[in-house]
Amino acid sequence: MAFEIPEHFSNSFTENVELLLQQKESRLGRSVTMAPYEGESAQVVKQFGEVEFEEAVERHGDTNFSDIDHKQRWVFPTDYDLALPVSKQDEIRQLGSPTSPYVAAMQAAWNRKIDAVTAASYFGAARTGKNGATSTVFDTNNVVAVTAGAAGATGLNLEKLTQVIELARGNEIDEEEELFIAIGKKQLSDLLRTTEVTHKDYSTVQALVDGKMTGKNFMGLTWLPVYNKLPVDGSGYRRIPVYTRDAIHIGMWNSLNTMIGPRPDKKYITQVYMEGTMGGTRTQEGKVFEIKCAE
Repeated sequence: MAFEIPEHFSNSFTENVELLLQQKESRLGRSVTMAPYEGESAQVVKQFGEVEFEEAVERHGDTNFSDIDHKQRWVFPTDYDLALPVSKQDEIRQLGSPTSPYVAAMQAAWNRKIDAVTAASYFGAARTGKNGATSTVFDTNNVVAVTAGAAGATGLNLEKLTQVIELARGNEIDEEEELFIAIGKKQLSDLLRTTEVTHKDYSTVQALVDGKMTGKNFMGLTWLPVYNKLPVDGSGYRRIPVYTRDAIHIGMWNSLNTMIGPRPDKKYITQVYMEGTMGGTRTQEGKVFEIKCAE
């Protein structure tokens, strides 16, 4: 006879997962904006181009209107799900507990998915225009070349960090806006080798190894925890993102939904099933930058 699943298991399981999500953030999630949505798509932001004052040369003359460029950014949802079998009755009884290993596994999986959607949004084509019908590709003017700082292909170094900050200031990003950078383990190693010999802030960079660097402690950048699944380009170079918080947006559709019950087609084994929906986009072309790094 199958173990009878109390009705409250599903609700308490979901609540425990969502609570853990709040307590333990994804590695990249804290650096982007998030909002809930409904429907098949969502208009994230309306953007307006620059306008300029002109000299008024005629008193009481006709009004001369200037044109302003209107742009829109859209985010589209993708459904994700995860099913886990629960074979032992003592494990089934644990499902309602916040210490359940299934709660932790689901939470970790969802956080990894948030990071994956975020990473894909850095340099992927953004949906713009009416109803998101136009694709806007990443602006190559915001790229720091892989050869920066040396004759050949190089990893992350101080010259590249200096150049990306120069690009950000050239785009008139306010100095008060936080600039985030996400790196992988190889970029961390490259930076440590560089600063150990050439830079007085080696000890500050070393703090990254222990995950203790917070805030604008190095080169005016906010360093995120090491994330080893950043995208690579067609030449195999790692694409390191530098961006402001409002430049990347993650939309959430509904909340995480859970169903716990027996599977008659699998000899009545208990299944934990969870589904969630999200989408991501780049919202500000002038606020996302790429550092190409050889590995």
